Amino acid sequence: MKTGVSEKFSLLIRPTAVILLAGVFALSHSQPISPSQKASVSLEIGNWQPQSLNESPVFSTFGQAGATPLYCGGLCLPLGRETGFRLSAAFWSLRDLRRVETVHSLTLHSVHADFKYWLVPDFRLSAYVLYGAGVYWGVENESSLLGKQLSKARPRMGVNLGGGVDVALSRRLGLGLVFAYHFIQFNQSLGGVEDFSGPKIGAAVYWFL
Repeated sequence: MKTGVSEKFSLLIRPTAVILLAGVFALSHSQPISPSQKASVSLEIGNWQPQSLNESPVFSTFGQAGATPLYCGGLCLPLGRETGFRLSAAFWSLRDLRRVETVHSLTLHSVHADFKYWLVPDFRLSAYVLYGAGVYWGVENESSLLGKQLSKARPRMGVNLGGGVDVALSRRLGLGLVFAYHFIQFNQSLGGVEDFSGPKIGAAVYWFL
């Protein structure tokens, strides 16, 4: 019985190993693909946790209870061999606020302009540094005495700093990881909090143009 299982396992492993070796051989002999040299459109999903929302900040999978993931779409254009310019827009919401009873939820919309500096620009896998700025609109949803919901928006500038890794899977498809810190502080309270600075971690899919 063991011999039969071993033979079946061997028959399954051999073609799999051949396919993997052929793929590695093809990649090593193909023309280099570099994320830094191609314009791309990206979709990103991740976690952003403003630390002031928690008395004891913990960087968990999706941050504060009631918070949605951070959704972001972007366009990246190469500016040279190792530098790119990225324009993106993001959305994040917190729907379970307990600091201020009249405020039942808040949302943050933002537009970012960042520069990406790839550390290994001529290879399909490269780490990069990200830095730039963003404009944030904080929308506070309140309940009035008449039961109606009111919205108050507060715009504010912020600074972004971070880094990540990009990998080109093919000439049209790529994946990426990003670790960043957003520095943002509103002039007025938003859901009982002014400082929304905090870390972000995200995963992205790229379509190379």
